[in-house]
Amino acid sequence: MRMSYITLSSFSGHYFTSDIPDIREAVSSSAVKAEVTLTNLNTGDVYFKETLWPVSGFVTLTDIGRLLEPFARASLVIPLQVAVRQLSSSDSTVKTGTSSATILFSLCDVGMTASEFYGSRFLTILDGPKVTAQGRLEYLHYYGSDAASCVAVYSDGTTATFTPQAIAGNGSYTTIDVSPSNFVRSGKTLVCYSVTAGLRSQQFQMDLRNPDCAPILIFDNSFGVQELLYCTGTHRVEPTYERKQARIGKNLRNYSIRETRTFHADTGILNTAMAQWVDELFRSQEVYVVNIVGGYPDIGKEVVITDSKSEITNDDDYLPSHTFSYQYAQRIHNVIQTTRAGRIFDNTFDATFN
Repeated sequence: MRMSYITLSSFSGHYFTSDIPDIREAVSSSAVKAEVTLTNLNTGDVYFKETLWPVSGFVTLTDIGRLLEPFARASLVIPLQVAVRQLSSSDSTVKTGTSSATILFSLCDVGMTASEFYGSRFLTILDGPKVTAQGRLEYLHYYGSDAASCVAVYSDGTTATFTPQAIAGNGSYTTIDVSPSNFVRSGKTLVCYSVTAGLRSQQFQMDLRNPDCAPILIFDNSFGVQELLYCTGTHRVEPTYERKQARIGKNLRNYSIRETRTFHADTGILNTAMAQWVDELFRSQEVYVVNIVGGYPDIGKEVVITDSKSEITNDDDYLPSHTFSYQYAQRIHNVIQTTRAGRIFDNTFDATFN
């Protein structure tokens, strides 16, 4: 069973912000207090610097992950140094101890150490195949720089091997493009493909119906990287107007009109793994509408999820499908879509909605 705290000298390796252990350090009998500093070794930024007084001969740093969350969200990786300088009553240094570890952003309990997780999993909570279709963009993110490969399977039983292209990275993370269009072969129908990078593996299953999608949303997941959701169910808009009126002279006037455009979306039928994964959208703090323009994602307006319903049961005939509502994050909701004139609702609707 894991201890509830570790010593300063044991603080090393990799930790997710969701699972940084408490640090408990014994204070020398000749010291009366301890100056504790948390520093980013790359930038020199000091996240925490306080003088602590021992209780029963110890000083304890607890809930470090919550303190570091906003900083780790911005950079995803923090090389953290913890320094404890024990001081006498005259503020002279009695003892100094330092230790460092790499902190990775995470808002979920992965049930294993950070090293075990990032070495064997892509940075997603999706635990099963993802359904995709031609024309969609798909990306995978992982910690490290392992070479990636893809094995594609076609309807005639043949296979082909590809090397997914790395499209982003910062020395710690790698992002690869695993969109199905990368694995197409002339005269063949792609039915599924599997992507690996080191010990990591993710399978994609093709929806050969290639259904229309509305909306398409990109969001920050629990590891701070972006994922895409393609909704295939009903999409509708419901504008409301808050009017304030007064008589000006002899006439009644609307002196204030506030418009709120609320969009209602349905994910469409999902497999069990994706039904659990979609909750990542509902807990995300940053979500954008996406338009696919010329085969590339055009990130549009930021939106806010205002309501959601996700329910999973073990009934044999249950088909998971989640519904949610969202609004523009900006104050002005009277948005003109100039890039695709004639569309209704917003740019994510395709020609079948005209």
